[in-house]
Amino acid sequence: MDWREQVINMAQQAVAGFTPAPASPQPFSAGISLTPTFDVIELLPEAAADKLRALRQRSDDLHAIIPPGEDVRQASMAKIDAANALRRLTDHPQDFGFGLKPDDRRVIEAQRTLEKATADFERLKQLQETRAAAWQSASQAKAACEGYLRHGVPGYCQIDAAVDVGPPNLNKGETILDAVERHRRRCRELKADLHRIQSAPFPSVYAKQQMREQIEALALLGVPTVSLLIEHDGRIVWPMQMIRSEVRGGEHPALAFAEMHDAVALVAWLHKDALIAALDREIASEADDKAAMSHEARQKAEAETMGDLLAVERHEAALVWRAQAQGLPVEHRSDINPLALLGVRLVTVSRSDALPETTPGFSWDVRR
Repeated sequence: MDWREQVINMAQQAVAGFTPAPASPQPFSAGISLTPTFDVIELLPEAAADKLRALRQRSDDLHAIIPPGEDVRQASMAKIDAANALRRLTDHPQDFGFGLKPDDRRVIEAQRTLEKATADFERLKQLQETRAAAWQSASQAKAACEGYLRHGVPGYCQIDAAVDVGPPNLNKGETILDAVERHRRRCRELKADLHRIQSAPFPSVYAKQQMREQIEALALLGVPTVSLLIEHDGRIVWPMQMIRSEVRGGEHPALAFAEMHDAVALVAWLHKDALIAALDREIASEADDKAAMSHEARQKAEAETMGDLLAVERHEAALVWRAQAQGLPVEHRSDINPLALLGVRLVTVSRSDALPETTPGFSWDVRR
């Protein structure tokens, strides 16, 4: 036996006599699962939880009836095969066809097969697009509600059931879908009003007051220091500022810092009155006091508009729920306020009554 056979025999004996080590004990968990099982639906009152379940079920149902992509692909291939078969019958023999006339029975049958395959493919494709759009709309509304419950609820706030206002009355000769569109149009108008309020300029009086405060603060920064000159025959200390810049040209950009004289602050100290007068003229030329709103007026108008918007969205959501119960083809908007969609409101609570400031599902409240 040579040395190669000895090595092989030794390896086989070692493998045969090998005993696996016992499995390491599982970490102690006291029967507590480390996998979070929290569902945001637990934050909702019962009526709102039923609405979220209905949103989830509707999303699942709409997804289930979407024609599979494989069926659409097979219908497309059937259309292509029928077109190729018709082309082979009518093409010239030099193009490897049979050169049949359009009135030939076989050509007519192939044309009929192609038309049927095309109609089947277009119908299936249209059905897939329509149902996919409905599923996306429903799933987006569901995801918006779940995202708000998971990340959007303000601190020290709890979710409570809102006062049920019920669906609004329909106008004379108006259908439910018409009423939904009327409320959505009103929502767009209110959002436009909200944008106008947020974009309104500030009054010139307020702007001039803020300008003067900024110039006064800048002038204080621009005061030179002459103490060293008087007391120690030193140099005048001029106002300085730290400048940060980005250095380019190398493989990786870098930051550079430098200290230089603050000329703007020095000018504000030296010519404060002239600078204020010049800025007064600039503010007067740019101001639009007719459309201006103060902070107080802006906050009040925003609060009133947002309250009106929430009320309209509550009516819209109630109408959509009612329309869906009747089997009408309508979905909730993905950008609708989740409070309106779920029929809930936020209630501010004290710190002692607030929920623990930890991620739900990842902690346990142990009390003696």
